Amino acid sequence: MWQILQRLKSSTIPMPKFGVSYYKKQVVILLIVLSVPSLLIGSIIHVFGVTHLRESLIDAHNQQITNQVDYINSQMRSLEMNLNYWSHESLFAQDLHLINYQQEYELASEIRSSLFSKQNGNSLIERIHLFVNLERRPAVFNPQYRWVDDEEKLSIYQDYLHHEHAFYWTTRHELDDHGHIFFPLVLVKNIPTYSYDQDLNSASIIVELNHQAVLQMLAGLSLSTEGFSFLVEENSGVVITEEQSDLVFYEEIMASDHPTKILQTINFNDIEYSVKKGTLNRVNSTWTYISAVPVSSITAPIINLSRTIVIASLVVLLISIVVANLTFRSMYRPINKLLQAITGHGNTQKDELSLIEANWLKLNEEKEALEFHADILNEKLISNLFFQLIEGYLNEEPERELRLKLKQYNVIMDDRKIAYVDIATETKKNQNQLLSIIAEVFPLKHFVIPFNDRFFGMIVITENDQELEEAVTKLYEKINNLDQYGQVTMYLSQSVYHVIELPLAVEEIRQRKYKELLGYRSILIKMPKKIETNKEPQVMYPFDTEKKILEAIAQFDHALINQLIDDFIEKIKEDNDGSIQYGFIQLYGAIHTEILKNGMYPLAIYKGKNILKDILQSYDIGRLKYLIIDCMIKPYLLKMESKSLSKQDYIVKAVTDYIHENYQEDISLEQCAQELGFTAYTVSKLFKQGKGENFIEYLTRYRIEKAKILLTSSTLKVQEVAEAVGYRHSYFNRIFKKHTNVTPGRYRNNA
Repeated sequence: MWQILQRLKSSTIPMPKFGVSYYKKQVVILLIVLSVPSLLIGSIIHVFGVTHLRESLIDAHNQQITNQVDYINSQMRSLEMNLNYWSHESLFAQDLHLINYQQEYELASEIRSSLFSKQNGNSLIERIHLFVNLERRPAVFNPQYRWVDDEEKLSIYQDYLHHEHAFYWTTRHELDDHGHIFFPLVLVKNIPTYSYDQDLNSASIIVELNHQAVLQMLAGLSLSTEGFSFLVEENSGVVITEEQSDLVFYEEIMASDHPTKILQTINFNDIEYSVKKGTLNRVNSTWTYISAVPVSSITAPIINLSRTIVIASLVVLLISIVVANLTFRSMYRPINKLLQAITGHGNTQKDELSLIEANWLKLNEEKEALEFHADILNEKLISNLFFQLIEGYLNEEPERELRLKLKQYNVIMDDRKIAYVDIATETKKNQNQLLSIIAEVFPLKHFVIPFNDRFFGMIVITENDQELEEAVTKLYEKINNLDQYGQVTMYLSQSVYHVIELPLAVEEIRQRKYKELLGYRSILIKMPKKIETNKEPQVMYPFDTEKKILEAIAQFDHALINQLIDDFIEKIKEDNDGSIQYGFIQLYGAIHTEILKNGMYPLAIYKGKNILKDILQSYDIGRLKYLIIDCMIKPYLLKMESKSLSKQDYIVKAVTDYIHENYQEDISLEQCAQELGFTAYTVSKLFKQGKGENFIEYLTRYRIEKAKILLTSSTLKVQEVAEAVGYRHSYFNRIFKKHTNVTPGRYRNNA
């Protein structure tokens, strides 16, 4: 034994000289403190609690039995209601005994399917029979259709059919696979005839309960493998139990002094049982249930628990000193590991707990710093969510989904409202100053959405409109009283309860921003309380001006382009400022289409810049005009000018080659342009710039030269010469004379 203790001592970690006695004392005290209360508790439970708990546990046992009885009752009631409902279905509400089921095979199949589905739809049902008392030959569906020729079975079915009650419970004695008698419960519903001259039952629906399912429910009454449970039918005296050997205990109960007492205790084989009786009132039948459980099985857990607590406490108390002396080094191991993690080695001249406390405080500071950074990141995520919402990326999201997303970021809307504040400044520096002052003085919950260096948005969560307006007005007054912020323009939207309505409120502000505000150093504009969702613009889109702009672009006329863009703006904002941005989007599409038609690739011209996105995010006229002219039209014109000479040379050569090869055919400018893959306008313009004459003039001149050669060097008739150069005879004479002042015949004679 001594060698074992020495080996255990050497296997533990070496302890430092400081702090060991303190730690050892604390271990001993801890063990004693832990053992004494449990010892006292176990003693009190064992001495004072068993008697009281015995009665309480018996009451709890009786309540459990009551609950199980209620469950059995509900299952039986449900089955009765279902059977009563089935008997009134249209399928059975007819004179079933008058039907020839061999001829009405479809009806027979429907009955079979109905019985099969009902049988499989309830685990309590073992089998469903439909006995039909046919005049010629009785038959039964179970659920298959078959004749009943066996006299014994027919007698049983006839007894069911001619019972004094139309709806009742009964039992049927049968033998199981081992030759033991068991009593399957049967629920019968007789179906009367529907003929006026007969007052008999035509059929019976017989539901046999699953024997194992009934026994399983009955077993729930005993609540113990050592208990007994019985179900007794009062009229017939039939007793249903799990084991036939249990009937000895039933006879003992009936032979007791109080066989009808609801609650009693009885001794059987030197074991005390708690017995509970009760009745189940079913359709035209009364059943008595009996449950018996050994009292020892009820109270044994608490007795064993109290004894275990006392014994365990005594053992802990006896070995506490031994454990403290032998194992406190091992118990110190977690402290040593923690010190190693803190100091890098396990030794320290400070008190261990003081060192751990200092490092704990340090970790708390780091935790608070991380929480601060997490809060900042959370606010950025919320701002990004609101940005997606007001920019239309979440238009398809329902209100509930939006609120759930906000709830994930700890933004609880409930009955609160949401509003948008648009703030525009002159410079980035002014914007940063404003953001600082808002963070300091603005009292309401808000989230900032920075759009660019000139303006930002602020989502505000508020309880009511008055609170919101007071907070925004005070902020504006503070800004307006100081010159350091420059010119500041603030728009306050309507407050809305539904998050999905926020983009509408923001859009009204953005459309309002197109109006020029002159003569103000700073201004706060509050939008109307009601969002105008059905407002229709009255301005028609200026297609004529758009066409002129495209023509000016094709002519490389920069001055005219600027003038036409100004005219375009004036026309689309005459009656509705909300049409300005949409008008520029339409103009962007028209110019973009024209660029594609001219064989240019927009992304290559603009070097990947998304001009349409910039237009969608711009809310002042100057910015929109800059995007269309300086960012879209000018780069395109520069690209066209740099490539115009090489493109012109190509088109001139291609057109002349086309004419030289096809002048004998009926050709046109459109056919030539289609062949080359350009528009007729582009081909005509560049060909005339390169040759000094248009397509028709060059084609006519070339044909006349070819005709002159044929007239002087061949014996072809004038009509044949005309066809050879692509003309009709009558038209050839006129066009030839127009260019040479003589007819073809005279030209040949003169030559």
